[in-house]
Amino acid sequence: MIKQFALAVTALSLLSACVHTTPMPVQASQPGDANMSCQSIVSEMEEMTNLVKSKDSELNGQIAKNSALGVTGAFLLVPLFFMDTSDAKTVEGQAAKNRFKKLQQLYSDKNCASDGK
Repeated sequence: MIKQFALAVTALSLLSACVHTTPMPVQASQPGDANMSCQSIVSEMEEMTNLVKSKDSELNGQIAKNSALGVTGAFLLVPLFFMDTSDAKTVEGQAAKNRFKKLQQLYSDKNCASDGK
């Protein structure tokens, strides 16, 4: 009985290690930024806006899931193993915001607003 319990706890521990999400942030400055056209800057700014919205939505989903698992975990120990406590969504969202700011600066530096492009 004790061996089975130990095996179950070990298996759950190994499974819970798979739940942690590793952040994959976008770099604020990227090679080729200086060669971007005004239109490509605008296009990438739109991509970053969509990425920020997506990461915010994913973060809200993660918070809701973790809340549900936390409440369930108050009664049963097992759900606590499946909580994702990483801040990957926050890191990725902040990186996208930083990239957007960098693109705004590049847009301004190239005088894209006055070019009408």
